[in-house]
Amino acid sequence: MKGKLLLLALCCSACSPLKTSEHDAKHQLELTLHELKITVDDVRHQTNCFQTELQILEGRIKHNENALAALKAQDFEKQQGKLEQLSGQLQALEKKWSSLEKTEEMGALTSHAKETTAALVQFKQRIEELEREQAGSQRRLETLVSSKVYKVRSGDTLKKIADQHGTNVDKLKKVNDLQQDKIVAGQELKIPE
Repeated sequence: MKGKLLLLALCCSACSPLKTSEHDAKHQLELTLHELKITVDDVRHQTNCFQTELQILEGRIKHNENALAALKAQDFEKQQGKLEQLSGQLQALEKKWSSLEKTEEMGALTSHAKETTAALVQFKQRIEELEREQAGSQRRLETLVSSKVYKVRSGDTLKKIADQHGTNVDKLKKVNDLQQDKIVAGQELKIPE
């Protein structure tokens, strides 16, 4: 490096239009070398400053990249959390929908069960009516089968007929559906046992 500087100094002194003494030339050369050294030191200093600034900028860039990566990770976690939350809400809504469908089905089944119960109650009532009618018919049939028929003669009264057959007037009236005690000759009366 010194050789290059010396050569540069010689070139500069050789180009000088004024002739100076050797001492002045040497002094001029030293001044030029000193200026060159200062210039080189300034360039080195500036280079070091630039390198330091570059390192600082690289550090800032790295810090910003790390901060950006951290923000991306946080944002991803937030989005993942929101996605999971929305997924949970969707599942809850699907369960509610399914529950509502089941409720509607249960409502339809309940309605059908009520209708069926009402129909069964009506059938039961009708069956009971038919059983009562059948029992009444059976009693009338038994009465008809088991009772004797008496043909009213002139001068007969319900009391006289009842006494002759060992029954009473009320039973005679009931069996024959009579509303009053009046009877006529030739009328047929059922006699209860």
